[in-house]
Amino acid sequence: MGRLKLGRIGWIGVGVLLSVATGAALALTAESSLSILILLTVVGLFALLSPQLAFYAALLFLPFSFRYIIPDRSLEVQTPTEPLLGMLVFFSFIRLVFDHAIGQPRDFTSTTDPAEVTNTIGDRSFPFTWPVLLFILVHFISTINAPDPLGSIKGAVRASVYVLACFLAYRSIPNLTELRRLAIVVFPPAVAAVIWTVVVLVYNLDAWQWTSAYQGSPFTNYTAYGQFTAVFLLIVLSRLLIDRSAYDRTIWIGLLIIFTGGMLMCFSRGVWLALIISTGFLWLNTQRSDLGKKLIFLGLAVTTLLILLVLPGTSGLIQERLFTMFDLQFASNRSRLLRWGQALLMFLNHPIMGNGYGAFAMIYKENPGLSGLYKAQFQLGAHSEHLRILAEMGIVGIVIWIAVLFSFFRFGLSAVLRIQDGFFRSLIVGLIAVEFSMSILFLVNDLPEGDVLAVPFWVIYGLLPAVVRMADQADSQATMI
Repeated sequence: MGRLKLGRIGWIGVGVLLSVATGAALALTAESSLSILILLTVVGLFALLSPQLAFYAALLFLPFSFRYIIPDRSLEVQTPTEPLLGMLVFFSFIRLVFDHAIGQPRDFTSTTDPAEVTNTIGDRSFPFTWPVLLFILVHFISTINAPDPLGSIKGAVRASVYVLACFLAYRSIPNLTELRRLAIVVFPPAVAAVIWTVVVLVYNLDAWQWTSAYQGSPFTNYTAYGQFTAVFLLIVLSRLLIDRSAYDRTIWIGLLIIFTGGMLMCFSRGVWLALIISTGFLWLNTQRSDLGKKLIFLGLAVTTLLILLVLPGTSGLIQERLFTMFDLQFASNRSRLLRWGQALLMFLNHPIMGNGYGAFAMIYKENPGLSGLYKAQFQLGAHSEHLRILAEMGIVGIVIWIAVLFSFFRFGLSAVLRIQDGFFRSLIVGLIAVEFSMSILFLVNDLPEGDVLAVPFWVIYGLLPAVVRMADQADSQATMI
C-alpha cells in the first residue's frame, strides 16, 4: 500500500480525529465489554493496514494509556499501547518473513517519492540486533527457575513486546520526514499530560509527596511523572543548547518553560539526581564558544533550585527529602535496602540464570509495618532495575543487560565525536542524555515492562541509530556536492 501523504496540519488532524473517535466509542460503551472489542478491532486494523500510523498512535496515546483509556484495574493489558505494540511486532515479523521469502525487503514507509528516497536510511540493519535478541532470550531461559513458570513466561512475552519497540522505532523513522512527524505526534500529548498533572498536583499540594496526589492525573506516581517529563526536557534543552541552525526558537523556549515547570512539581529524589547528572552531560557537549547559552542554562538551573527551596508549602518537604536521602533509618530507605538485600540473596540462590523473570514479586514479602500496606500489597519490585535483572536473570542476564547499555552509549558517543551538523548533533546528544538519565534512575528504581517509561526507553534505543544513519547520509551527500 502506498503511504498516505499528509502535511503537518493533516497529521495533527488525523491524530485529533483518531483520539475523538476512539474516545467517543469507548465512552459510549464504558459499562460494556464492547469497549474492549471496539478498541482491539481498531488496534488490529491500524496495525495491519497502516503500521506507520499505528506506531504513531501508540506514542500519541502513551501518556494516557496507563490510566485513562480503559481504566479497569482488572485488565492486565495497558490499552491501547500494549495491543498496538504487540500487533505491530507480530505483523512486522510476518512481513519481514514474507519479504525475505520473495526477496524484496521493505520498511514501514515504502515510498516512491524521489525527494524522500534521498533522505532515507540506506543501511537498514539494526546495529543493536544481537544484544537485544539475547536480552529477550534470557527472559525466557531464566523461567526454568521461576516459582511460577507459566506466569514468568507470560511476563517475558509482555516484556519482549516492549523491548522490540526499538526495532519498530528504527524501521518506522527512516528519514527526516518521519522524524518531523514523530515530533508532531509525541510533543503535544506530552505537553497536555504534564500541564494536566501540574494542575492536579497544585490542587493536591498538601499531599504532594504521596502517590494519592496523582489521582486524577495521567500518571500513577511521582517517579513515572518526573522521568517522563525529564525525557522531553532533556531533548528540548539539548536542541536549544547545541543546535545553531535556523528554527523557531520561540516554540522550543515555550516547551522548555512547560517541562521545566513540570519538573518543579516532581518529588522523586532519583529523578532529581538523574536529571542533574544528565544535564551535566549536556553542558559538556556544548561548544566552548557558546558561553552565553551556558550562562543562561546555569542561570535557569540555579533559579529552578532556588524556587524549589523557597516555594511556599513545598520547601520544607523538599528539604526533608534531601536531608533523608542517606538516612538509613528513614522508612523508604530501609525498604530499599531490604529489597536490594533480597535481590542479592536471590542472585546467590541461582547465580547463573537467575530465579526467572518476575520472580522478585513472587518471592519477596514486604513488611507492611515498615513501609506501609500499599508497597507491601502491590510488590513494587527490587527498587533497582539493575539488581532486579541480577536476581531474576543471573550473571547471564546482567552481562547481556550491560551489553545492551554499552552498545547504545558506545554507538552514540562515537556519533557525537564525528557529527558536526547542529540539528543532528543536538538530537543525538539529547537522546543519549535521556537514556543516561534513565540508566542512573535504574540504580534506585525499576523499569517495569507495562509502565509508561518502558516505551520511551526502548523507542529511543531504536531512534538513536536511525538519527545517526540520517546524519551520516546527509554528511556523505554534502561531501559529494
